[in-house]
Amino acid sequence: MSQESKESTAVVLGGGGLAGIGWTIGVLAALEEAGALRLAAADHVIGTSAGAAVAAAVLQAGAGAEYDRVVRKARRNTELAPAVSLADILPDVLAVHGADASLAEKAGRLAVLSRERSGTDPALRREAIAGRLQKDAWPDARLSVTAVRADGEPVVFTADSGVSLVDALTASCAVPGLWPVATIDGADYVDGGTFSLTNAELAAHADRVLVLRPQPELPVYVTPERQQVLDRAVVIEPSERARAGFGSDPFDPDVRGVAAVLGYEDGLAAVSAVASLTGK
Repeated sequence: MSQESKESTAVVLGGGGLAGIGWTIGVLAALEEAGALRLAAADHVIGTSAGAAVAAAVLQAGAGAEYDRVVRKARRNTELAPAVSLADILPDVLAVHGADASLAEKAGRLAVLSRERSGTDPALRREAIAGRLQKDAWPDARLSVTAVRADGEPVVFTADSGVSLVDALTASCAVPGLWPVATIDGADYVDGGTFSLTNAELAAHADRVLVLRPQPELPVYVTPERQQVLDRAVVIEPSERARAGFGSDPFDPDVRGVAAVLGYEDGLAAVSAVASLTGK
């Protein structure tokens, strides 16, 4: 057995709203088409928020199929939009992040903010998450979905957690203030990207790490463990052209299809770097 075959590969898909979903799908579609990376071939896939939604959908259907669906659906968009605008809620969210408080206190405040301000029926939100999948079944035991419990405890859901895939994704995508908290077995959860948009430290065990990061980390929360992984990973981020295409609101449903096309372009530009990482 060659040394290459012994090396493990982790793919980390970060958060970034509906723009992040589209962009990440586009990048993965380009890498898959070029033969540089097939997500299902990774040893570990770690998804946070938008990245979790993409990971589950792509592992079920394939990146190319998801790309075609998202771009085609952009012409008849039925994606659920938040009842509150990002511009309205962002100052309150940033105030919590800037407070001199523990992560537990901040998570609790953000959960309260979601209950008071989101204005979306939790059942409708869960239905929207389910609509992105072929079925409510974990696609692979190698998939990890991150979330944050309302007491500040980070949680990683897997196929062995006894939680449905849709519930895990609803928790991971429960953006504070924009979407309602997700309740699982009596516990409330907020977005997996609340304190880290990648949770890249979960890939510390892997020999090779690829990170798709639609939005940058909040510097105040970056831990040494996470930074060590990011420093040795191949990190793909949106180009200036892609960021401009995202517009001012990454949660606008109309931006997802455009972001997918821009992500495809960024994926093509990253083929060489990713192929070198994966040995393709």
